[in-house]
Amino acid sequence: MSSEHPAPSAPLLESGLGRELAPYILEHADKSGFALLQHGPAALLARAVLADLATATLDVQYYIFESDLTGTLLTQRILDAADRGVRVRLLLDDNNLRGSEDGLKLLAAHDSIEIRVFNPYRQRRRWPRLFELAFNFRRLQRRMHNKIFVADGVTGIFGGRNIGDNYFEAHRDANFADFDVLVVGALIGDATASFESYWQHSLAVPIGRLTSTRPDRASLGLLRAALQERLAGVEGLEQRYERARLRMLEILEDPDEAMIWAEAEFIADAPEKLEAADPATSPVLDRLFGLWAGACREVLIESAYFVPRRRGADFIIAQAQRGVRTRLLTNSLAANDVSPVHVGYAKYRRRLRKAGIELYEFKRRVTRSREDMALTGGSSDASLHAKVAVFDRHVTWVGSFNLDPRSAELNTELAIVIHSEALSLQAAGMIERDLEPDRAWKIDLAPRVSGGSQIVWRGLREDRMVRLSREPDATRRQRAIVSVLKLIPGIEGLL
Repeated sequence: MSSEHPAPSAPLLESGLGRELAPYILEHADKSGFALLQHGPAALLARAVLADLATATLDVQYYIFESDLTGTLLTQRILDAADRGVRVRLLLDDNNLRGSEDGLKLLAAHDSIEIRVFNPYRQRRRWPRLFELAFNFRRLQRRMHNKIFVADGVTGIFGGRNIGDNYFEAHRDANFADFDVLVVGALIGDATASFESYWQHSLAVPIGRLTSTRPDRASLGLLRAALQERLAGVEGLEQRYERARLRMLEILEDPDEAMIWAEAEFIADAPEKLEAADPATSPVLDRLFGLWAGACREVLIESAYFVPRRRGADFIIAQAQRGVRTRLLTNSLAANDVSPVHVGYAKYRRRLRKAGIELYEFKRRVTRSREDMALTGGSSDASLHAKVAVFDRHVTWVGSFNLDPRSAELNTELAIVIHSEALSLQAAGMIERDLEPDRAWKIDLAPRVSGGSQIVWRGLREDRMVRLSREPDATRRQRAIVSVLKLIPGIEGLL
């Protein structure tokens, strides 16, 4: 376990947040403070508050940054920070920028804001991109999946969430259940160093080179007005934001009381992974396997996309055979927003269950709290997006890494490993809540009349326990996609 982190520089400790947190950072030396953020609205507003409190720098790195309600809110806060003189650097993967790049170009017209696009397509329109992807598949299928939001170089938020309504319980039709962690202290130096390596890489291209738009200061004024107008129509947003701001101030004014301090590791793939001739070894995957192999009693894990392949299945089974209780939650077919991924999971489901692995599948419809529905006004379909694990209730893993070949070999990823029993107990409780029958189907094997066994799903439906013998709530289209893709050789490596 590494305990050496780059110390925050003097200028950062003299920033607004730096001055506030310096006594705690210096007192705890190589430790960091942590607070888990599971509820979407709280995780969104925490980012907005950090942007408002920043006085020196904002370093923001994401795979997706939508121009919807949540993207509008954070864009407004980023612009406000730049108006106060905060140096803003926004690094975004290009895979999902279609339709929002002109707005980002407007934002980049600000003297204090710089935006770079990672691993960009040369073609900016949708249909020509398909041809470019076909002729440059090796590079363009590999994406920067890292997620970093760091303020003043001393505090930040990390986890599975991108920037978009779905990730913060703010979409009326479909939302992701996800997991973040607020961090203060030593670990931020490692995160900033990782961000810097991507920012300086040759694949990080200034957005001005990618569009023909030439914005000026007048355009910035129009952008401010448009952002304000859109947010003005969100009922109750100001009151909710003020509560979140007061909560964040409580945390930052006394992090000893509000946070758990512990030794931790920041692990990230190098950007060069996207340029490797062959799939690169991932330090993130290696560390995950190391933690799993070192578990003695129990592994609790949530992975939105779970494609173990033979090597991974053999490894998980071997751990179970030496007495490690393993409970794993992934998406059901109905809840999976990428139906083809289900192919690479379903083929190992029976074998894993026979070996004693406890498998759970997240439901498409789950019980949501009043707080979670506050931004949408109603319920919605759900999908698991979290990437979190707890080992022996002593070590917690949170990050962007899914248990699939794409995370292992094609995307760049990051993870935070927190060595704390207190925080691990909190995280384990959150995972176990997601395993309850109102939120997840439990996979079992039942004997067939004709011999052998069949997969069954057990869980609550309309307030009573049921046992189902086919993929719950899946549509005909989803079942058809899975049936066809099962026939394609080597499909797992692309999932």
